[in-house]
This record gives sequence, C-alpha cells and structure tokens, in this order.
Amino acid sequence: MGDTARRHPIRRPFSAVGRFLEKRVRGLAIITAAGMFLVLLMGANVTATGSGEGCGNHWPLCYGSVLPADTFESMVEYSHRLVTGVEGILVFATAIGAWRLRRTYSLFRLLVPTMTAFLVIQALMGAAAVKWPQSDEVMALHFGISLICLAATALIARVVTEGRRDRTLEHLRLATMRARNVVPGALRWLAAGALVFSVVTAYLGAYVRHSSYELACLGWPTCEGQLVHSVTGPAGIHYSHRLAAVVITLMVLALLWWTYQLRHVRPDLFGIARVAGVVVLLQSLVGGLVVLTEIQLLTTLAHAGLMGIFFVVMCDLVRCTWPPRQPADRPVTRLAGAQPAGD
Repeated sequence: MGDTARRHPIRRPFSAVGRFLEKRVRGLAIITAAGMFLVLLMGANVTATGSGEGCGNHWPLCYGSVLPADTFESMVEYSHRLVTGVEGILVFATAIGAWRLRRTYSLFRLLVPTMTAFLVIQALMGAAAVKWPQSDEVMALHFGISLICLAATALIARVVTEGRRDRTLEHLRLATMRARNVVPGALRWLAAGALVFSVVTAYLGAYVRHSSYELACLGWPTCEGQLVHSVTGPAGIHYSHRLAAVVITLMVLALLWWTYQLRHVRPDLFGIARVAGVVVLLQSLVGGLVVLTEIQLLTTLAHAGLMGIFFVVMCDLVRCTWPPRQPADRPVTRLAGAQPAGD
C-alpha cells in the first residue's frame, strides 16, 4: 500500500480549514453550475420569443429605468439580465474559492480563468448586441460562449466532488489505475475531436435559430422530401446542421463502443460515454420535434438545454481521457489512512 500511495498523483490530504473550504466551494460550484444552465435556457428563451429588443437599445437599464417595461418581451429580456447579474456574483465567488484550491486541483488553473473570462465575454457580447445590432454569425457565437462557461463551472463542481470521494483507499486504487496509460491515444483524439465537432454543431444550430431557418427544411428526418439535399441556401444551412448532428452522433457511438471494450479497467469512461450516447440521441429526437411542432417553445428550450448537458458531458469525457501526467518519482503526500511503505 505504501508504494501505491507514493505513486498516486491526484490528491493531498487537507487540513481542517482546507476541508471546510473544499466543502463550501463544492456547494457553491453546484449552485453556480445550475445557475449557468438557467442562464443558458433563459438566453434561448430570449431568442425563441424574439425578446432581444425588449429593453430597446438600453443596457444595463431597460428603457432608461431600473425596472422593465410593461410588455412580455421586456419582462423576458429583463429577467434574463437579472439572473445573469446574480450568476455573475456566484461565478466570481466560486472563482475566488476554487482558485485557493488550485494546488490541490491543478485543473482549476485552467477552469477558473476560463469560467470568469467567458462569463465576462458573454456579458459584453450581450451588451453589444443591445447597443449595436450584430450579424447572425456573431450572435450565434453567444450560445457557444455560454456553453464553455457552463462546462467550466460544472467541471469545477465535478472535480471537487471526485476529490472528496477519492480520499478513500478504494478510490485510491482506482485513481492509481487511471493514472496508467490504459487509454489508447486514438481514443483520446476521438474524444477531443468529438468535443470540437460538438462546438461546430452547436454553432450551426445557433446560426439556424438566429437566422430563422428552423423551418427551411420542411419535414424530418428528410429535408423537403429529400434524404440528400444541397447545402446551399437557407434549406442547405439547416441541412448542414442536420449532417453535423449525424456525424457527432456517429462519433459518440464510436466512443461508446470503444469505452465498452475498456469497461473493466476504465468503468468511468464507459459510464460517461453512456450518458453522452443517451443525451445525443435525445438531442436528435428533440431537434426533429422542433421542426415537426413548428418551433414550439418547449421543444426549442429542451433542444438548447440538451446541447448544454451534452457539451458538459463531452468536456468531462475529454478530461478523463487526458489525465495529468506527472513524473513517476515525484513524491506525493500520503493520503489519510494509508500505511507507510513496509507496513
């Protein structure tokens, strides 16, 4: 057991203050991730209901007032701004606490700056869209930025939760196993490629929404009665989004099959891939319902929400297939409860 403890590169024991801080950061990160998901849905609601100009060209005020106007569009836009403001406070509070844990969780050195930077970018782009009308291509970026901020926040909560659980002897054994190179390099690149392509798919979907091309392809799964359609014009842009959805679905199914082969040594990867498989299939079905119901609001929000969940799951899969590498002889503090070498 002593040799196992020395080779374990993941966690260090906490002091009482450290454990208290970790517990608080975990709870705060979970709340923040849930809030970020709500912001994503509310942003999709603003787009779906055409409420982007609900407060005129005033920002952060609404028609020069601290309260919204007495219209549906103004209420929708104002509530989105209000929740985003509260979420900003939660993000910065989470960032402060998580940054103090960066020596224990090295991934926080990437996640914390990413979370805060993309939240600021998201807010600035939202303000710019109100003050100066943007093209559909630029507006589609807003959704992708929200996805990245959501994923960074959710992964902070996920990593801290794993950290609390990994401080047991059984999870020490599993973590040591994961630190070995049991994941084929091609699988790592497939996971990374699927993540990148999911961004492309999400951007195309957001562009279709902002361009009002959701019904450009009549029918589903065919487009205007054709299984193979041109990729030019409004219908072609919509069809390109469908093709991208098919490609990402096939990539996820390949990941699911591959991780199934490794389920005995890396059950965590197979579990994440199963979730990704379920979500991507639901996403495809709901995308069809968006067309068949002629952009019914509930299906539109479900489509955006599932995309957010899928992106988070894919980020987590990439994280687990690209473990941090450390020199084998690097001394690591023994975990609480582990016995010294020779015992």
